[in-house]
Amino acid sequence: MLAATIEVNGANEHPLYTYLKSQKGFGGFDLNDNIGKLLDNMLRKRDANYDKNPDIKWNFTKFLISRDGRVVKRYEPTDKIADIASDVQQELSSNR
Repeated sequence: MLAATIEVNGANEHPLYTYLKSQKGFGGFDLNDNIGKLLDNMLRKRDANYDKNPDIKWNFTKFLISRDGRVVKRYEPTDKIADIASDVQQELSSNR
C-alpha cells in the first residue's frame, strides 16, 4: 500500500500528529486572505474558541521537519507556497 488514511485529531489520531501538534500548535489563518477569512468564520461558528487548541483545522496543514527531527514550523492552508519554499531552502542550507 502506498498510502493510507489516518486520523489527525481526536481519540484515534496517529501518534505522529499528536507529536507534531504538541511541538507547533495552531498559529491562526491569514485573515488578510479570503480563504483565511472564510475558514475562520466557518470554524468560529462551530466553536468560538477553535483557535485555542492545536488540532489540524483543515486540509493542507504542513509541518517543516529538520533533518534531526525537530519540528521547525507549522503551515496552515493560507500560508503562501513561496514562504514555505523559502523556509525549506533556508533549512536545507543551514544543514549542509
